Amino acid sequence: MIKQLSVRELADRIEAAAGPMTDWQFLDVREPWEFQMAAIKHPNCPVQHIPMSLVPLRLNELDAGKPVVVICRSGNRSMMIARFLEQSGFGDIYNLNGGMIAWSRDIDPSVPLY
Repeated sequence: MIKQLSVRELADRIEAAAGPMTDWQFLDVREPWEFQMAAIKHPNCPVQHIPMSLVPLRLNELDAGKPVVVICRSGNRSMMIARFLEQSGFGDIYNLNGGMIAWSRDIDPSVPLY
């Protein structure tokens, strides 16, 4: 089942972590130019970037045994990839609700909106 994770919930988890959250996976599925322009940059949140179109080809880079938070601009592409991961056998999947737009608006206004 795909769960929705609010940007506030993610920010709280990141801030509460004693170090990098390597027991979680943070997958940004936007295009490279989007990821370069606006991304979650925090030492406790190691984000892996795999563009949406390449996820099926690079699925082996993800660990089905760890929770995955899927990130995009608004939450739509990430939900499509979350469904794909679910169909591919991943069990603990979160869609970042509102995506980077919500992150910029509610958590880190230094992240550009585009």
